[in-house]
Order: sequence, then C-alpha cells, then structure tokens
Amino acid sequence: MLSRGLLAANPIGADDSRAHMPRFAGANREANAQIVAGLQGLAKRWGITAGQLAIGWVLGKQPRFVPTLGMRTLQQLDEALAAKPLTAEHLAEVEAIAPRGAIAGTRYPAAHMAALDSEKR
Repeated sequence: MLSRGLLAANPIGADDSRAHMPRFAGANREANAQIVAGLQGLAKRWGITAGQLAIGWVLGKQPRFVPTLGMRTLQQLDEALAAKPLTAEHLAEVEAIAPRGAIAGTRYPAAHMAALDSEKR
C-alpha cells in the first residue's frame, strides 16, 4: 500500500509516471481512493500515520518479517521507526476495509506484469 504513494493519496499529475499504471487510473483509482480513505480514518483514530499503519500491519501479520522501506526524509525515517505491530483487533479492522485482493488494478501495465515473477502465484 505504501508503494508509489497509494496510501499517501498523493496527487497524480499528467506527467506523473503513475498516471499510466492501472492502479492509479480511472475507476481503479476511484475504488482504491475509497479504501485509502478508510485506512487513513483508522490511522487517525488510532493516533498513528498511514505509513505506520502499513508497517504495523506487516509487523502484526508476521513478526519475523522486516518491512523494506525507502525514505526521502529524516521525518519519514523517524515515522517508520516509530511504527509498532498492530494488535489482532486492529489487524481485523484493517482487513475489513482492505481484504486481500481488494486493491483494484494491477501494479504495472500488462506488458510489464507478464515479465514479473513476484506477481505469479
């Protein structure tokens, strides 16, 4: 969810590379915006950032996983390091809003998706 700023709901301009990605286009973008709004609402209610919610979800689902994060600022690093695993109750609330497979659209256009191993199951 943090990839490409989906959870941050950053604006997408015409010259933005995300404008050509299925997840960020048309009806997919609108559907995903509803999910993002729900997750942002949870984060606000819990007194954490949307980024901390995403990191906390990973830590809560599988404590032995270490999220791989990329930051551009020290503030983003501080935010990420302050994330804590979500409780079972919080995980259930997140998954009620964003169940597996709920995000609309593929990560990349079809030609690029065909070359990925990570998306094949």
